[in-house]
Amino acid sequence: WNSTVANLTLMALGSSAPEILLNVIDIFAKGFYLEGLGPGTIVGSAAFNLLMIIAVCIVAIPDGEVRRIKEFPVYVCTASWSFFAYLWLLVILVGISPNVVEIWEGVLTFLFFPMLVLMAWAFDKGWIIKKNKEDDFQIHEGMSAEEIAEAEARVRAQHGQDLTTEQVFRILAVTKPNSRAMYRIEATRQIFGGKKVKSEKGVGVVRSISERLFRSQKKVVPFTDLESTFDCVINLPIDKYAVMEQAGFVEVKVGRKGDLQLKARVYYQTKDGSAGSPGDYEHSEGWLEFEAGQAEAVIKVGIVDDIAYEEDEDFYVNLSQPQVLTTDGAVDEMKTATLGDKTQAQVIIIDDDDPGVVCFEADTLTLYQQFADYEAKIKVARKDGSCGEVSVKYEVEGASAVLGRDLEATGGRLTFLNEQMENFIPVTIKTVPRYDLKDQFRIILSEPGGGLRLDKTKDGGTERNIVTVTIEADREGRERVDRVMSLLQNRWDKSKIGHANWASQFREAFFVNGGEGDDDEEAEPPTKSDHIGHIITLPWKLLFAVVPPTDYCGGWACFYCALLMIGVVTALISDIASLLGCVLCIPDEVTAITFVALGTSLPDTFASRTAATQDPTADNSVGNVTGSNSVNVFLGLGLPWMIAAVFWAVVPESDEWHSRYDGLLNLDFLGAQGSKRTQGFVVEAKSLSFNVIVFSCTALCCLSLLHIRRTFFGGELGGPIGMKYLSAVLLLILWLTYIGLSSGNSIIQLGGFACF
Repeated sequence: WNSTVANLTLMALGSSAPEILLNVIDIFAKGFYLEGLGPGTIVGSAAFNLLMIIAVCIVAIPDGEVRRIKEFPVYVCTASWSFFAYLWLLVILVGISPNVVEIWEGVLTFLFFPMLVLMAWAFDKGWIIKKNKEDDFQIHEGMSAEEIAEAEARVRAQHGQDLTTEQVFRILAVTKPNSRAMYRIEATRQIFGGKKVKSEKGVGVVRSISERLFRSQKKVVPFTDLESTFDCVINLPIDKYAVMEQAGFVEVKVGRKGDLQLKARVYYQTKDGSAGSPGDYEHSEGWLEFEAGQAEAVIKVGIVDDIAYEEDEDFYVNLSQPQVLTTDGAVDEMKTATLGDKTQAQVIIIDDDDPGVVCFEADTLTLYQQFADYEAKIKVARKDGSCGEVSVKYEVEGASAVLGRDLEATGGRLTFLNEQMENFIPVTIKTVPRYDLKDQFRIILSEPGGGLRLDKTKDGGTERNIVTVTIEADREGRERVDRVMSLLQNRWDKSKIGHANWASQFREAFFVNGGEGDDDEEAEPPTKSDHIGHIITLPWKLLFAVVPPTDYCGGWACFYCALLMIGVVTALISDIASLLGCVLCIPDEVTAITFVALGTSLPDTFASRTAATQDPTADNSVGNVTGSNSVNVFLGLGLPWMIAAVFWAVVPESDEWHSRYDGLLNLDFLGAQGSKRTQGFVVEAKSLSFNVIVFSCTALCCLSLLHIRRTFFGGELGGPIGMKYLSAVLLLILWLTYIGLSSGNSIIQLGGFACF
């Protein structure tokens, strides 16, 4: 599942089930009349979620740290929908059909829920606002080998290529994002002495590993950096030559880089190959000097021209002992010199003056993926002649490999100098993590020039010469992925919340903290609060252990049975809350926005606080609050109101309905007062609309405060200690203002307290 979609659907049904089911049960229990705690609980819970939970999260961040919402487009989407959701209630209850919910209004309110999910999903995928691809990187259980390979490549790119497999595993283990559901379960179990969820502690692990590697790693200087490390770098620009026997000599070029104002020298010596001295060439050795400002020098070797037929023969010219000289010719001990990667030149002696034939060495070639983009050199050979400067056109053609993704597009003409026997086509292979994945592309030679010919025996014939190149994961890379995957799978198996059988559920329900101290040496012993919470909730734990484990029916059996259990408890809580309000002489509307709203939101408070301190971002602690508030309206009110509106439109005329509403004020939408009105679903807007107006004002203030904190302090949570507590106090004042104004209005509407 996409994480945004899961949070707004399955997670919303789970975490907001009490509020949603309270409204659904109330509608059915009250005969499809709007009574009881339902609507007030939705608005009251939204106020507590947005104001108090965020206040708690702001102060929970350690001093000096900041948490910023990463998926900001998704947050903007859900925040806008949450604000619109409550304004929509005002529109339908005060504007369009005062105090009445029509069928289309109920249906549309419910349909706003899938519209919200689709829009949030589009924002999450970057279809509406372009999204950085790096932001889409997430670790999750059940990843394929290809996904593990991609994750490993990202970790190494971010933290260094010298990471060990164990270090990659440790980083991935803490990179795996904890879900909102995990934090809610962990918070609930901490309160009531249940089995603790084994989540990764130590958000700083990734940072500490990266910093430790940075401090300890030794610098390895690649050849491309030699020029900046040594004063003089001497190299052979061309390491393969061909010379005709009748030429009499061959000139081997030696180049240098670095500080060209220095004098330098290098020792050279010829060495026999299939050609021998003095029969085929004249042996030569000595010092080759570079004057100040001279970038290239030449070694001249004589070639013996005989009349005997011979196969192609070769000998070698080797470089050694590079030195920097002073102006008077002495060795300068204060300066450094080194050889490059080409220190030996091969010289091939041939008999004819044909321009030759070019081809790839084979029709197929395999390249192996590396940690970073690298330049592969595809060899093109020249044979049966080497006279003159010639060229051939080359181009890269994608097959399953995509140009721009797997490799960079390239093309042009490949030039062979006179007597040059081979050259290379540079192809940049891009870093695309692989495991079993293999991709292919083709390099095509065509349009030879200068008398050059293509090898007719190779793929493509005389018109084109084609090599098919396969890119695949190297063996070491596959082994690394296997090890990382094995370590992650072991960790995931240990941290699963579900169980494979019902027996373990009953065992964990019966013992404090799930009895984890008996078989887990790392588990902390239960505290006094764990024992107290366990004793109080033991009957409920045993009852809920009846819910099937997540391993059955793909988890759906657990999901629906858990919703059923929540519905039963919600119905019980609804009656108890009404009785409590009656005993304390508090109207249902006030009970709903205070006690019931606080009770249903308490687990989310602890869950959000834990997410705020453990997550590197504020998405789980803040971003989901706005989404949850939207879902509460669209499902918690949209679903029961749609059902009730349809019910009153299709059932026969009800005497009870007419006795309730025919004489009621402010129902002119259904007919004049005192007349027989059109039957419909009545939602009196008096106290509810006022609650919504007050909440909307406080919500606007809260969202503005979060925007200010993001702009000036770098994130929605944490920040300077003074501003952190000031923000929390402001949100507390907003919540108390909402409670005070809404409660006072409800009491005035009812003409005083319920007992008087």
